[in-house]
Amino acid sequence: MAQHQDHYAVLGVAPEATLDEIKRNYRRLALASHPDRHPGDVEAEDRFRAISTAYAVLSDPVQRARYDAQRHLPVGLFDQPVTLQTARDLLAAVVGDVFGRQRRERRRGRDVRYTLTVDLAEAALGSEHEIQFEALGPCASCGGTGSKPGGRPPTSCPLCHGRGEVKGEGFLARHTTCGRCAGTGMVHLDPCETCRGRGARREPRSFKVRLPPGTEGGAEKVIANHGEPGQFGGGPGSLRVTVSVRPHAWLRREGQDIHCELFVSPLEAARGGKVPVPTLTGSALLELPPGVATGAKLRLRGKGVPSEGGRPGDQLVTVVVETANLSAGTAAVGAALEGLERALQAEPQALPKRAAQRGLK
Repeated sequence: MAQHQDHYAVLGVAPEATLDEIKRNYRRLALASHPDRHPGDVEAEDRFRAISTAYAVLSDPVQRARYDAQRHLPVGLFDQPVTLQTARDLLAAVVGDVFGRQRRERRRGRDVRYTLTVDLAEAALGSEHEIQFEALGPCASCGGTGSKPGGRPPTSCPLCHGRGEVKGEGFLARHTTCGRCAGTGMVHLDPCETCRGRGARREPRSFKVRLPPGTEGGAEKVIANHGEPGQFGGGPGSLRVTVSVRPHAWLRREGQDIHCELFVSPLEAARGGKVPVPTLTGSALLELPPGVATGAKLRLRGKGVPSEGGRPGDQLVTVVVETANLSAGTAAVGAALEGLERALQAEPQALPKRAAQRGLK
């Protein structure tokens, strides 16, 4: 049966540790694992929540006594992990807002996301594309400052004192975005009349994106400083281009190799010879051995996905002998096949396995 997390082990203290020892270890671990020091790291957020949950239990005498009495019981009987926001509030109550998270994040421009859809060959062989989209760009009237030309510079928000958020009452009270400055921590004294202090206006934009050889579907290219402009001197965001690859009619990619099925007629399969096969770079000739059967695997070396600094992959071809569809009104083909069947019965050595199986002489 699953056990609850060991709060003492999470904080690195002994079960008989004093409150000062618990608080000291909590401060050290929470600051080291704070999400603002590890942006986008889900494991850091999980550690931060676990550390805050352990401290919330062990710093409260009643909860700690209850935990000590029931610490070896299954999960979920007496306490639940705190949320990420509660963990932030708990740390702020103990050590203060040492990161200034809200203010910094809201001054930086937001990222612009774009999905670029390309053909399989364009992704695999590499290509260049010009993308066009609409996004916020610097306001031409104020140069992106948000202030009226010649006007007074922005100042710290008088309501939140530059923090970008206000805190309610109580030990674990939630922080909310400041309504005066919309979370930026700054206000304009003389806002630009064109953009109303935002410093940005929506406009058509274009950018050239180069896909290197071997690009896969789902890959993301990040072009720094080409996102939306920041506010109050903050840097611009990034342009994030996600690559989507259209399915090919005949080709399928697996790693560095290309797979395809090659459909041939019974006569081509019987006599062999060179037949055209689709590849990333167009049609190529493939040598069929005489008597090839459905399911045979053939290889075109070097016709797969190129690799920077390495050898390209191969194209793996699976032969499929296509049977004629006589229900499609192909009378001439049907008559020809009946003639072929009569000839095969007259000369059973042409299909020796069928002749042997059916007892023909």
